Formats: sequence, C-alpha cells, structure tokens
Amino acid sequence: MFQKVKFKEQLQKLIGNSTTTEFSERTGFNRTYLSKYLNLRLDRPPSPDLLRAIAGPQVSYEELMVSCGYLPAESFSLRHSVRIPILGAVHAGMPALAVENIEGYETVDASEVSACHEYFYLRVQGDSMINARIYPNDLVFVRKQDDVESGDIAVVIIDNETATLKRVLKKDGLLILQAENPAYAPMVFTPAELPRLHIIGKVLHVKFKL
Repeated sequence: MFQKVKFKEQLQKLIGNSTTTEFSERTGFNRTYLSKYLNLRLDRPPSPDLLRAIAGPQVSYEELMVSCGYLPAESFSLRHSVRIPILGAVHAGMPALAVENIEGYETVDASEVSACHEYFYLRVQGDSMINARIYPNDLVFVRKQDDVESGDIAVVIIDNETATLKRVLKKDGLLILQAENPAYAPMVFTPAELPRLHIIGKVLHVKFKL
C-alpha cells in the first residue's frame, strides 16, 4: 500500500534546505508531480527508477520502496548506514598539523546526519582530552561548522596551519581552548587574537578504539 503521508515526510527530508525547483533539477523529479506528492494529491507512487534517483543519505532507496508499497516493511531493517570519511588526525595535546587525506571510512546511522551539514571523522593524537573520555587513537565524529556554543568540544585551526581538539569556552570577550587534562594549560585568546583561530567543526560523538 502506498503510504502517501510517509512518502511526503521522506520527500521533505530529501529536499532539506533546497527549493523544490533545485531538487527537481538535481534528481529529475517532475516539479508538478513533486508538488502534488507534497500536497498529498496523488494516490499512486512514483516508479522504482525515480525512487532510486531521489534516494540519499537522509532516506534510503529501500525506505522509499517500503513507503511506496513496493517492499514489505518486515523484509529488511530500516536502519540505513552512511559512510563518513576519516580525514587524518587531530592532536589532543599541543596543536599538530591536520593531514586531510582520507585514510578510510566509518559508518553512522542516517539518523545522525543531515543534508544541511558536512561530516567527517578525525583520529585523535595526544592525551589532553582524556577526562572527557577521548583517548589517543579514538575517532571523533565532527559536524563541519564555523562556530560552536561555549562548552562544546571542537576542532580548531590555529594560524591556518595547526589543528587542535579542545573544549571551547567563551567568557568576557575571551575565547579559551580548554584541555580536559590538568597537565595542559588553557590556551587563551583575546578579541584581537581571534582572527588566528578558525573553528572547523563540533565534536558530536567519539568512537573508542582499543
């Protein structure tokens, strides 16, 4: 059975921040029919070939096939994995050069990502974040963004060449890169020094490596 309300929700996820025109041009989905599906005005699903063309990290081809009645829901797990690249290493100690070469991939569930952002893993070197349960050789899952809230753990580029993993604290106009290990002193930057820093992403979770 065609679950047109579910299919509408899936379309909205796939469209994300794009316009319907942009989505139509990118996928080949006729804009008139797209509008009708979004307004629940069609009772027949698109073809499997079109579903394959519009599927993405947000909603898998199999999920679309289920909502459109081509596959039974019990025939497979709806949990869909997305491959995330590992972009070298980041130092959790004294800042070290981040080598942005893909060294492999890890998978996350599609529910953990959004079409609005880019994501990547970095391998941790150093021990300055051990009290946050981030240890050498762990992988930190990073959402790319150029600012974070005070208290977030972030990857920060210093002087356009060195990268470090620290907790970002904002207080009285200062930006502090705080270690989670008392052996390391905080790094304090005044407003005049802030142009030296570039936040490249927020740490969302850690994969522990034994």
